[in-house]
Amino acid sequence: MLTLITTCKNRLDHLRQTLPAMRRQSFSEVIVVDYGCEQGTSEWVATAHDGVRCIRVDDDPRFSLARARNIGARAAQTDFICFVDADVILNEDLGAWLRQHARPGAFYLSSVRRIPELSGFVICRRAHFEKAGGYDEVFRGWGGEDKDLYDRLRLLGLRELAIPATALTAIRHGDDMRALGKNDKGGFSSRREAVALTQVYRNIKMDLQLLLQRPLEMAFRQNLFQLILANNAKAIETKQAEFSLRVNVPFAPERNAYARSKRTILYTVPATRPLQPPPGGTG
Repeated sequence: MLTLITTCKNRLDHLRQTLPAMRRQSFSEVIVVDYGCEQGTSEWVATAHDGVRCIRVDDDPRFSLARARNIGARAAQTDFICFVDADVILNEDLGAWLRQHARPGAFYLSSVRRIPELSGFVICRRAHFEKAGGYDEVFRGWGGEDKDLYDRLRLLGLRELAIPATALTAIRHGDDMRALGKNDKGGFSSRREAVALTQVYRNIKMDLQLLLQRPLEMAFRQNLFQLILANNAKAIETKQAEFSLRVNVPFAPERNAYARSKRTILYTVPATRPLQPPPGGTG
């Protein structure tokens, strides 16, 4: 009935603490996506947790949580799928809970989202996940892909419900363990920068999807994301407090004068500066 999907990129210490509770879930299977982990995750799972499916991904030097989760979802066979990070302990039997409390047209999040480790937890029907288009693989490194998926599930008309607040415990940790800064070369320097710029992308993307009434192509999304990053970098370099983006949105093609109309949306965005290392530090 339920597939639990967790990913691991050099978080084996966390997975050792959390995988046993995932295995104890009723009416469930577990898939671990070893995304280039250098700590022997696949070997440990095969040795210590017979029955857990482990998918190894070795073709990407940078961590992509969105892609890792999509790979896990494609391997799932059950009606419901649950995405749970390697630093989240399941305190309750969510498989049994879901059999009793599942509602049509709903997806389920943690009610304690002020804790960043819990913000990515979600249970939804596999059919809804696929209809929403899965996770957007434009997101790299840390942040944004979870809220973006929830936006699109709501766009399908699904209700957001919460699992019991006591169901999850986060293994708290600092940003030094996240795909930020030195852990993600070419990515964001801090959570502040990641949250700010991915939210700009999410907002523009959602506006365009609502206007066009269709998903945006991958190439367009990639170009949009890179445009946001490039304009933000230019604003910082030129000491501007904000930058502007103009996005052309075509009207639906019709054989009349209306079809020749043009529509442009102007976005004005505060520039987000990367965090500077402390005096005398290395960052």
